[in-house]
Amino acid sequence: MNIEPIGIIHSCFEEKFGIPRQAGLIKSATAALELLPPYNVQEALRGIEEFSHLWIVFAFHESITTTFQPTVRPPRLGGNTRIGVFATRSPFRPNPIGLSVVELKHVTGTTLQLSGGDFLDGTPVLDIKPYIPYADSIPNANGAFANAAPLPENTVIFQPEADAVFQTLEKEQQQLIRDVLSYNPRPAYQVNDPDRIFGTTLCDYHVQWKQDKTLITVMSLSSRST
Repeated sequence: MNIEPIGIIHSCFEEKFGIPRQAGLIKSATAALELLPPYNVQEALRGIEEFSHLWIVFAFHESITTTFQPTVRPPRLGGNTRIGVFATRSPFRPNPIGLSVVELKHVTGTTLQLSGGDFLDGTPVLDIKPYIPYADSIPNANGAFANAAPLPENTVIFQPEADAVFQTLEKEQQQLIRDVLSYNPRPAYQVNDPDRIFGTTLCDYHVQWKQDKTLITVMSLSSRST
């Protein structure tokens, strides 16, 4: 079996920390899927714009493990309870393959503009399939411990200097930062430590914040180009 990437993801998420734990949670998350040679021909995408959503099959290229781990600790269970890897969507798998549904915004040449993804920048794409509502949506399905989507439980505020930079950003960038922080990106097992500073990079901006229970205070916001 020989599997090679057909494309690459250019994402707003430049670090693993801060990526939503499932696709579709953060609608403001954007990505461009660029087809690679020899697959970058428009004929391969003919008709795809008629679908509103797509399945993206990809590789967890920064979560490759050399030994088999039969159990993992899902964040939805607090990060301390172990269950079987095949009962989760953990990126730490025998074969590091991911599967996400995203919205197709538009097609530019052989590049797909997507929203709602959970992709790390540089993610290799293995396949693209159209989302078929009657076959792919099962209303009465049971999702076990992840039966309902998590809520954006955090309140986000800004220190004056961070807010001054925040106000200069485009509305899409502002929404992304608020959305990522409101969905509680810190590790599920992390005990409350209001003095600890967390940080990640979103759309070329490095964000640093503190979190006290459900209150997030953005301490600094700086462009990587400055």
